[in-house]
Amino acid sequence: MWLYFQGLESSDLPVNSAGFDALFDVEFDELRRRVRTGTAAWLESGFFQLNELYLLQSQLGGDQELPVFGGRHIPDPAGGPGHVALDPSEVARTAAYLGGVSFPDRWQEWQQLPLSESDEELRERLAQYHEDLQALYASSAERGWAVVKHFSF
Repeated sequence: MWLYFQGLESSDLPVNSAGFDALFDVEFDELRRRVRTGTAAWLESGFFQLNELYLLQSQLGGDQELPVFGGRHIPDPAGGPGHVALDPSEVARTAAYLGGVSFPDRWQEWQQLPLSESDEELRERLAQYHEDLQALYASSAERGWAVVKHFSF
């Protein structure tokens, strides 16, 4: 199970589920190339935990839901998980939100929760994902781009 994020120009934003499927129906190497160029991010596991970190109380308002799962849901007619899209204004809000998040502070808060996991491997993975998402959203916001999300199970 993984979650893939892709920044793209608003004019390239697919209009329906088939368009989203086509965007991600490429060779695995192409997805990796997009990640290396900084226009995409890839989360292989731990994204539910990262989302929980962002959902902790925040001084920055309700944007903590946007980085991982937030946005406009595009249903899959075949019953799959579908896709999610954030327009450029949501991308800018997300970039601003992530720019103000201290991962070490959030990690400390999250460790205090009764059901949190706190092993070092998870901390390192989530810290890397946080950096990857900060970079993707900041870069996409600078360009005025949208961000789409693809869930694969």
